[in-house]
Amino acid sequence: MNTDDRIQPVTRIVAVIVIPFLWLAFLILYFYPDTSGERFAWAIRPHMTAMYMGAGYLGGSWLFINAVFGKRWHRIAGGFPPITAFTWFMMFATFLHWDRFSHGRLGFTLWLILYIVTPFLVPALWNHNRKTDSGEPEPNDILISPTVSWILKLIALGSLIYALAGFFSPNLVINTWVWTLTPLTARVLCGWIALLGVGAYTMSNEKRWSGWKVPLESIAIWHILVFVAAIMNPSDFKTGVVNWYTIAIGVMVVGIFVFYPMMEMKRRVMK
Repeated sequence: MNTDDRIQPVTRIVAVIVIPFLWLAFLILYFYPDTSGERFAWAIRPHMTAMYMGAGYLGGSWLFINAVFGKRWHRIAGGFPPITAFTWFMMFATFLHWDRFSHGRLGFTLWLILYIVTPFLVPALWNHNRKTDSGEPEPNDILISPTVSWILKLIALGSLIYALAGFFSPNLVINTWVWTLTPLTARVLCGWIALLGVGAYTMSNEKRWSGWKVPLESIAIWHILVFVAAIMNPSDFKTGVVNWYTIAIGVMVVGIFVFYPMMEMKRRVMK
């Protein structure tokens, strides 16, 4: 068995194909949310929902960019299980709310193809490529503290309980979320929360710091843009822009900006 941690050619090829779709979704949803009904899969309101999704697509593209240009599979492997969970949520949400979509438009056609193919393609790529990972740390790598891993497991548990409960009962999310949602956007939002939950669990089982960097970078890109979107759209929030969610993502982003350089400095000291 080849365990040189290589990224297989088929993984790179799929990443090259996926990236333009993610960038296009980001541009439409983040900068032109009012045109989502014509240019995207359905009309998304309010702006915060569209911009939240657009930011997530750009953050996700960073993983696939690293799949194209990266050298080691384990650095990006942690992103594939959460993306798999996300695509399954999107596929089921599409069929449950079929009448809400902009049928006959290119945006919906691309959405439908994407979320019929990727729920099976992404886990297949992960299964095909994971065999190249020996599980050994890179040279000059450092290990993640067990305490940090357990914190992530708790975050994963809470996120997944909320995402699954909200998907089966969208009113739970509609009534607790900080901006207005519909049953469709509540279920779509649960897909993004599930992505974070599965991602937290996957990362909690990755002991190598080198396997954390790209996922953390993707999450940071996503949520910095969400924070900017919140500042741009204060009227979208039910109780004002300062609320439990914006405080939570602020804490998370600050945590990443503290934790990331701390681990990098520790790695350099260990050389």
